[in-house]
Amino acid sequence: MYGKVQIGNETVEMVANAASPYIYKHIFREDFLLKIREAEPEADLFQKMGYVMAKQAEIKGMSELMKLTIDGFYEWLMQFEAMDILAASDQISSIYLGQTESSSVPKNEAV
Repeated sequence: MYGKVQIGNETVEMVANAASPYIYKHIFREDFLLKIREAEPEADLFQKMGYVMAKQAEIKGMSELMKLTIDGFYEWLMQFEAMDILAASDQISSIYLGQTESSSVPKNEAV
């Protein structure tokens, strides 16, 4: 899934795909898919995924994506105002969740 997120005055391109949670795990050493299922996920969950998705839009090679670090995440965050990145979390989650939602229609089951 591709989308653009407005973070303050900046428009950030983002890409979410099946590799996104694995890149997230590589960088942050935590399982995104488990965290998203928690009753109350941590507030920074989609900020971290936003970083992953922004880098996926920016960097095309997997070997370069595997060089991303948590330090790079902090540097990325420093370009935004605190409240701007928080406000963008809903847009980021919409892009990510849009690519994980099923478009198939369940078959009617015989009773």
